[in-house]
Amino acid sequence: MHLLIILLLLFPATTLAAAEQLDDLRANGTQFRLKGDFNASYEIFEKIRNTAPQDPTYAVFRLNTLSTHLSWEESQTLYDDELLTLSATVLQWCENSSDMRANLYCGHSHFTLAFFNGLRGNYIRAGRHGSNAIDYFELALEAQPDLLEAKMYLGVSYYYADNLPSFLKVISRLLWFIPTGSSEKSLPYLQGVIESDSQFADVALYIYATLLIDGVGAEQQEAIRSLQVLVNRYPENTRFTLRLISVFVLEREFDLALAMTNAALTQQDISNLDRSLLELWKTQSLLGLGELDEATQAFNQVDLDGLGDAEPVPGWSMAWQFLTQAQLHDLNQQRKDAIENYQRVIDLGKKTFISPVLYETAEAGLKQPFRLSTD
Repeated sequence: MHLLIILLLLFPATTLAAAEQLDDLRANGTQFRLKGDFNASYEIFEKIRNTAPQDPTYAVFRLNTLSTHLSWEESQTLYDDELLTLSATVLQWCENSSDMRANLYCGHSHFTLAFFNGLRGNYIRAGRHGSNAIDYFELALEAQPDLLEAKMYLGVSYYYADNLPSFLKVISRLLWFIPTGSSEKSLPYLQGVIESDSQFADVALYIYATLLIDGVGAEQQEAIRSLQVLVNRYPENTRFTLRLISVFVLEREFDLALAMTNAALTQQDISNLDRSLLELWKTQSLLGLGELDEATQAFNQVDLDGLGDAEPVPGWSMAWQFLTQAQLHDLNQQRKDAIENYQRVIDLGKKTFISPVLYETAEAGLKQPFRLSTD
């Protein structure tokens, strides 16, 4: 469909010039998020709001940014009130309308609320919002079959709905509000967005990689390849780099992880948080390679505890620190201290999401002391 027609469908209450301006602002803001520049992204949010204060586009854009923040630090509560207020604003605007844009924006809001409530352990609410999100995105796509934005979010919604944790699968037989997915459409939808030249292509690429990262064989290699594309395309966004390094560590590709970590540590403008995370994964890589002395030196550079409020520390990063500390204690015959830190990993895993591999490694450490693979 021609761009001008799409813009008129998306923004029927505005002039074409204003519609184009809003779409350009959203595209610019998406690029800033991909680059990891959230200050610039916030400025775009304010520009969108100032350009069309009566239109919910600003709220939808900000909700996407808040979801990005939560995907990095799931236990962060700083944005909770803002997220709920913006969601209510969007829903109040769109729930009494049946046009394509109203369905798209309702889908956005319910998608964000499903993610938010899932993180907070409100699974009933998460399921209801997830079902609503799928319904609204399907209506939007029915009205405009080539609407990439709806396809992208339907892709991830379908995937998660069909790949819920086992205990939710049991509940879903009893409770109608657990969403039903469509696995045969989920990844193809995302692949279609990735192959487009739209502003959502690289967003879809990261979602695609995230979905496949826990797979095996070809799926996992595809996830790694996708992350590498993002690292090359957005070298200024350390989150992509950190994500790829963590995958290499978890997959015991220690040489690759170490080389990538050392390269990242040569940069002068990385934050203290990123530097500590890099030193953590450098420690893990060196332990995997049997280099205890060098690993200990690297771990001494980790200072997540000292960051305080200056740089919010993700809960999962503390799990890495506790696990690494426990393993070093074991290697130094300090079993009591090791057990204490393994238990801290497990306790943290009950409060926030951490990689299942970390959790399982901590459980194994409680049963048997960690040893270098070269021992």
